[in-house]
Amino acid sequence: MHRKAGWAIGPILTILACLGVADDFPGMSVESPAGDQWVQVQRTVHTLVWMRKTDRADMTMGVALLTQGVSGEFASHEDFTQWVRKTKESNPDPRRFRLVSSLIEPAGDGLPSCVRYITDIEDTTGGAGEESILRLHVAGLACLHPDDPSRFVDAQYSARMPRGTELPPELEEEGKAFVESLSFRPPPADGDWSLGDSVSAPSRRQAS
Repeated sequence: MHRKAGWAIGPILTILACLGVADDFPGMSVESPAGDQWVQVQRTVHTLVWMRKTDRADMTMGVALLTQGVSGEFASHEDFTQWVRKTKESNPDPRRFRLVSSLIEPAGDGLPSCVRYITDIEDTTGGAGEESILRLHVAGLACLHPDDPSRFVDAQYSARMPRGTELPPELEEEGKAFVESLSFRPPPADGDWSLGDSVSAPSRRQAS
């Protein structure tokens, strides 16, 4: 019954990222992360990803906007919450990943069709014993579009760092600011929810 959600930039995009310009897409808007440390590294029909330089060689951070159609309807918000929980806690490779903690909760009155999530995962990809285990910290908003429950939207930030390391507060705030910038607009009249078409394609706002 339930559905499945799939999961070198030019000068203009770099300038807009530095300014933190809001980008309007079909049915939603999100503010590009501000600061010249951020670079957009992926742009597809359903995915936008920015990465940020940090002061540590062993720490990487990114933010992303993901969107996907879902088939059918969820019977209730709790049904949707459980689906998000299952999606976020699923383990594609138990030999490599271990879920350490997961928090899924309502997003609040202002976002009735969303849930907030925070997951911490250990990644043994280093293969050199306990000292090489990495921590993957992911947090964001998972939503159904309030005017079209067949459209799933996920705004998130993530950081990869050595186990036992905390994300510096200023970086955590940058990630949260990106997630909180997500807002919804009327669904596209033509049904085209595309965020873009290729890695280097500028958005409509940038092209206008």
